Amino acid sequence: MEPIYMPDDWEGLLKGYVKRTFLAGTRKQVFADREDFTEGDYRFFARGVRELNISFTQERHELPKNYFNQKELRSGYILYFLPINALKVTALLSQQPIHPRLTPQGHEFTILDVGSGPGTGMLGVMAYLENVLRRKKTGALKLRFILIDQNKPTLNDASELFEEALKHLQQANPSWRIEGHLQRIVANLFSEKISQVLKPQKADLILSLNFLSELPKGKRLPLVDILLRNYLHPSGKLLVIEPALRQTTRDLMELRDQITAEESAFILAPCLHQEACPMLKVSGRDWCHVYIPWERPVWIEKIDRLVGIRKDYLMCSYLLMGREPVSLESLVAGKTASLKGSLWRVVSGPLNSNGKSERLLCGPAQSRELLRITRLDRDQSQANKDFDELERGDLVILPKISRVTRETLIKKI
Repeated sequence: MEPIYMPDDWEGLLKGYVKRTFLAGTRKQVFADREDFTEGDYRFFARGVRELNISFTQERHELPKNYFNQKELRSGYILYFLPINALKVTALLSQQPIHPRLTPQGHEFTILDVGSGPGTGMLGVMAYLENVLRRKKTGALKLRFILIDQNKPTLNDASELFEEALKHLQQANPSWRIEGHLQRIVANLFSEKISQVLKPQKADLILSLNFLSELPKGKRLPLVDILLRNYLHPSGKLLVIEPALRQTTRDLMELRDQITAEESAFILAPCLHQEACPMLKVSGRDWCHVYIPWERPVWIEKIDRLVGIRKDYLMCSYLLMGREPVSLESLVAGKTASLKGSLWRVVSGPLNSNGKSERLLCGPAQSRELLRITRLDRDQSQANKDFDELERGDLVILPKISRVTRETLIKKI
């Protein structure tokens, strides 16, 4: 994957918001309106980041209940985890573009976020759209966000951030006429059905970020099914992102197999086929997740040092689904010359040993098993040089072979 960069305006937006909102009523209230973010501010908000990080790096059942009700945890999430998780949305949408139907009249582009938190997906979508609009001269766009969450204060956070983010999107694209509307719905989808809180309608994009894994297993597939049937536009897409934890991801892989078995949707990514997951069949311990390269901002690096984290990559597991199939050819259109071979997804990191290097690949429908491909160090060549750059989540074109020779042509997409 190409590296992802955090939008410059997010630093000021999030630092300013957490100071104004979460220093009120504390001994540091006098500093709430000061623009600078001091070392003391970093230490103050790092406490919530530290506590959440411990929970987020364990399996999902270890999360504190209603953690967004705790101001310390909510502020830590907004300052640190929100921008990091939002960037995952931006990066994954860029891999499988979701282009709004841009017309002179400004077709309404509707985004439904289930379990939205403080607007994580909303910010990620806006950053993605800014990249899309930058490549077009002018036009009109009407944005409609529908955020559903059980926590009212965190939806209030989302509302504040929405106004600032929309203003930035408009200022960054002065030749565009951009309108935005935000609908907030307080609902507990652990006990309520989505049809009880939102009438059926068609969204262009549905998001579920770190939410399905918090639901009981028996409620996950029914929710996905109803979202696909009653809330997704025929040409729309549903993006599910979960933490890159082993059991959480394997649960998502099992859900993926249930969806394909029932033919509820087409899996568009990361899978390149609609067959049963070959990784689930051959291993009881591996899990399919991705590394997204990024340029870590200085302010995030400061928090990392205080908390004892080092995020060299943004890691997650995900599923992108749609009601219409996408051809494999569309994934590589304009990106490569005609090469002999098939399109594969890299599903392992580099597996290096003395004198050789290996990768594990998942391929098209006719290849129902994972492909373990080896290259001896002595066979390195200009033709196969892209093999050295392959990381988890990358797409690559190569023949279905178990060993790379000096003549094997390899093309990373």
